[in-house]
Formats: sequence, C-alpha cells, structure tokens
Amino acid sequence: MNTAKDIFQRAEQAARKGNLEYAIELYIQGLTVNPKASDERQTLHRVEAQLVENNGGNPAGGVGTKLKAAGSLAKIKKLSLQSKWDEAVMEIEQALKSQPHNVSLLFDLAEFLEKIEARESAIAILSDLTDIDKTHIESYRKLGALWREEGDPRKAIEAWEKLKMYRPEDKEAGKAIRDLSAATMVDAVEEKKSETGDDSFRSMLKSEEESADLEQKAKVLRTDEDRIEAIRFKKEDLRSDPTNSRLWRELGGLYQDLGKWKHAKAAYKKALEVNAQDLFAIDRLGSLQESMFDEQVASLEKKLQELEEGGGPEGEIDELRAQLDASQEKSVEFKTGEYERKVKAHPTDYELKLIYGGLLMQGEQYDEAIEQFQKAVKDPKFKVRAQNSMGQCFQKKSVYAIAMTQYEEALKGVADPDSDIAKDIRYNLATATEDNGEYDKALEHYQIIMATDIGFRDVSERVDGLMQKKKNG
Repeated sequence: MNTAKDIFQRAEQAARKGNLEYAIELYIQGLTVNPKASDERQTLHRVEAQLVENNGGNPAGGVGTKLKAAGSLAKIKKLSLQSKWDEAVMEIEQALKSQPHNVSLLFDLAEFLEKIEARESAIAILSDLTDIDKTHIESYRKLGALWREEGDPRKAIEAWEKLKMYRPEDKEAGKAIRDLSAATMVDAVEEKKSETGDDSFRSMLKSEEESADLEQKAKVLRTDEDRIEAIRFKKEDLRSDPTNSRLWRELGGLYQDLGKWKHAKAAYKKALEVNAQDLFAIDRLGSLQESMFDEQVASLEKKLQELEEGGGPEGEIDELRAQLDASQEKSVEFKTGEYERKVKAHPTDYELKLIYGGLLMQGEQYDEAIEQFQKAVKDPKFKVRAQNSMGQCFQKKSVYAIAMTQYEEALKGVADPDSDIAKDIRYNLATATEDNGEYDKALEHYQIIMATDIGFRDVSERVDGLMQKKKNG
C-alpha cells in the first residue's frame, strides 16, 4: 500500500510536469491517508487555483460553479450535523476543486480540521484565507485563538492586531491583546524567578509603581501624550526583550502616529534586523515610505497653490512646479516597486493587483497595467474598477473598440446609474467614443450625464462642442 509520502511525491512530480488534474487527484488521495499534512493541503489548493485560472475561470468561484457545488454543500452540512468531521473535510476538498479560493468553504474547512485535531493545518488554511481576503475578520479571530492554544502568544497577538486593524472597535480583540501581553510578561517574570530563585512577584516588579505601569500599558491611545507614554513603556519592554521584532514594530507604529518618520523608520529596520522574516515589518516599512512621499507631495502642492494664488514670482512658481513633478515621479516609482513586491508576496490578493495596475498606468506602462487589471477583474469586489481602468489603458493605446467594450461591461456592474462611479465610467466611454470618431454616440453619452449632473467635469463644454460640430457638419 502506498504511503501518504509516496503519493505526495508522485503528486509533486505530476504538478511539475504540468499534469495538474492528475496532481490534484493524487494530493486528495494522499490527504485521505494523512489529513493532517498541512503543506500538501496548501499546495493542493495552489495547484487547483492554477488549473482554474489556466482554464479562464475564477478561483473564487462564479454563480455557475456554486450551483454545481450545491450537492456537495448539502453533503457537507449533513456530515457536519452528524459530526463526521473526516468525511466532511474530504467533501469540502471535492467542492474546492473548482473554487479553491471560496472563502466560506475554506473557513469551514479550517473549523473541521480543528475538529480532527489538525490544528497546524487549520492555521495554514486560515493564513491562506486571509491572503485571499485580508478583511476576513473571523479568520483573524480564529487564528488568535488557535495560536494561543498552540502556546505562541506573539503570533496570537499578531492575529488579534490584524483584526483590530480592520475592526478597531472589537472589544474581544482588545481584551485578547491585553491578556496575551500580560501573560507574556508574567511568563517572562516566572522565567526570571526561576533564574534568580526569588519567589516574590513584587520583588520582580520592584515597586508598586511598576505594577501601575502594567495597567497603564493597556490604555487606549487617544492623544499624542498617550503615545509618548506608550513609547516609554515599549522601550522598557525592549530593554528586557531586545530581539522581539513585534515590539520594535509596535514602537515604529507609535512613532509613525506621532509623525516622527525617522524614528519610525529606524524602529522598523530594527525589527527586520532581529527578524528578517517579519512580513508585517516589511509591509509597514513600505507603508511608512509611502506616507513620507505623500506628505512631501502634499506639502509641495500646498506651497505651489499658495504661490499661484498670491501671485508669486513666475520663476519661483516654475521651480516649485518642477520640484513637485520630480517628487510625484519618485513617489510613483517607489510605490510601483513596493506593490510589485506585495503582489509577489500575496499572489491571491486581487486588491493589490488593482492598486499595482493603477501605479503602472500612472507610469504609462499600459500593457503591464492591463495584465494586472485582467487578474483583478476575477474578484467581484474589484471587477467594475478593474474594467474601468482597463478601458483607460486601451484608450491610451488608441485601441478604442476594446476600451469602449470595457467601459460598457463596467457600466453593467454598477447598480446606481446616477452614482459618481457610473458617471465616471460613462464619461470615459463618451471620450473613447469621441476619440473613435463616433460623435453622435459620444454626444448621447455626454447628454445622459448632463441630464443628471450638468456640472460634472467639462461635460457641458463637450456637449456644446459636439453640437456645434454637428451643426457645422
């Protein structure tokens, strides 16, 4: 009888040769033998996603895919009610074959894996899920609980911090972070007690003031004074635990909130120095640099506006305008590189592809931008925006027929025809139609916008111009 290891090796070989369907069957067969194989389960889903995309499908699953999986979903529900967790896990895998990025199925899979005590696999699946949908609150909640059960409070805190990032008012997350931070400190105290032989907890704290400091650390940071106080506490923590990248990262965040960019940058770099694999620190360092560029651009824009409104010297205005152009160019260049890294690090995050495409479009790299938008369009949440952006790229390339098709498809996905996004898309459609020499159709599109918002951009002037052209022609 083949062991799971043998089956997985054959599956890996099949995948390398491009025989994806056979690889998928082998991976599922291997997981039947060893359902706790965490890495192989993740690889299975990646191979499935690749096959779906190769066939022009959406790994998240469309309406048709979900209808076809209705039978499996009914079986999964029945097996769940019967507490037949092993069978439920395998049934979910069957349903995931055609929609490996289905967030709901992946979350259920993680819960069932936890039921069969495959906690490591459950954590891996939830981590993949948050790559697919980084706003999935309940996945972070479950990860926080699982990492705590695994005895890793630092990773548990990271999960709860992510939850707080997307839902700041979540009380459970706030309490969990405070409890885990306190537990981590108590563990450190106990460790020191064992080293020194001193059983007095108060002697470890040295004074009642230090006990009060522990309470202060749990305060919600509302003012700059709170943040300055929090920085003091964080530095004290770092003196006792200087290789904790999370503490350095949190220190950087506090400095960033205060607008102390250099201190924040130094703290994030220190986090990476002690832990080069800290992905959160890498992302935050990049986001900090983005904020610094944004602030520089905003400052130059403000100065330029003040000079222009105040009738400043023309030479000074020209010089400042050149500085602004150079700053904006550097900002786009940096952000493009940063989002290229993020897209590679998070290949299933379609929002990152959308943002990266937008930056490539700003840099006039239209073909590369279109490639990103064609991927982002597979996520229903970003479909309209991706189609609109694709249309703009094709229009810049003077491929007006495709541009118009993209705008028309984007309009179909907008529920409110009078919304700002609808007017924006229709305006783009009108300009592409006009560029294509179809003046009557372009006039119709402009007039539709004009009927509800005459002040939208230059639509009134464009209508007047086309009507005059029609009159003269």
